[in-house]
Amino acid sequence: MRRFLLFIVMTGIAVFAKGQDPHAKGIEQMMIWYNPALKTDTMPEAHVLLHKVNYPGILSTTSKSITLELVFERNIETVAAVPFFTLSAGINVDNASNNLMNASSAMLALSYALPLDYNDTYLALGFQGNYSFNRVGNTGYNYSFPANFDQFGAFNWALKRDPLGSGYNMGYFSFNAGAAVFRTVEDQQWYIGFSTRYINHPYTEWDHISALPTTFGMQAGYTTAINETTQLSGYGNISFVSGSSSSVPEQYIGIRGIRKIDVNDSTAFHLSVGAGISFHQALQPNLQLQWGRHLFAGYLDLNLPLIASTGYKRSSYTLLYRYDL
Repeated sequence: MRRFLLFIVMTGIAVFAKGQDPHAKGIEQMMIWYNPALKTDTMPEAHVLLHKVNYPGILSTTSKSITLELVFERNIETVAAVPFFTLSAGINVDNASNNLMNASSAMLALSYALPLDYNDTYLALGFQGNYSFNRVGNTGYNYSFPANFDQFGAFNWALKRDPLGSGYNMGYFSFNAGAAVFRTVEDQQWYIGFSTRYINHPYTEWDHISALPTTFGMQAGYTTAINETTQLSGYGNISFVSGSSSSVPEQYIGIRGIRKIDVNDSTAFHLSVGAGISFHQALQPNLQLQWGRHLFAGYLDLNLPLIASTGYKRSSYTLLYRYDL
């Protein structure tokens, strides 16, 4: 009962808070982009992600990212839980049809996780730097984009960085930080993370009028074993702009069932089926298959009437591949 209540509390945090943050999706594989301290295991890994959004007759966007996470542990053989460092690096590129947008960001992060007890409970702190380029619109042309168009997508965030759609390419540096408490044991894993982005309030367009406000975020997740072959996992991600009355809510939660399937006495794979929901965008069913070091995942957006993306017809999918190094 206590586990169930903890799961409900963590999920509820994500549901009722309001947020606004970059469009790095609510997919759990992108956690390190939201919070540099959210490396909750010691497995080094790399993953690539492709995210495609199409508004028929209006615009389409494509986002591609690659992320590398390297873990360095201290060699302390007499202690069950040992401290570890995580060095993460990534590149994300966003493009829109008709060459209306070209945006990219390079990320470098370092975190340190310190065990709080001998039961794999950790406290982690992380810092992250991003250098980004942003260009939206075409030089010398004035564009009028629909209100709230692509509200949580790549195109809308490019406009937030250059509200005039000037068509000029602007580079800027942003500084971010995060903290997390997590536990990783075989039959139970959970995490709670807090993060802050744009601490340095970077200017993002040529006339230095628009500066990004500092945002604060919270991430939470819980996984428990149902039996020897089945796990249930839930996770959420929110963020908010401090002191802002116009911050548009961005709330994402997901739930997943994970099943271990034995092929023979020495071989097995994990199949998971789940669904996530962005309360102002779409329902996102997903499927994952992990075989050895390889993980393949697909996510499909379904725009239900109550959460359609601001009334615009929209189709979207995401493909992910992860390799455990």
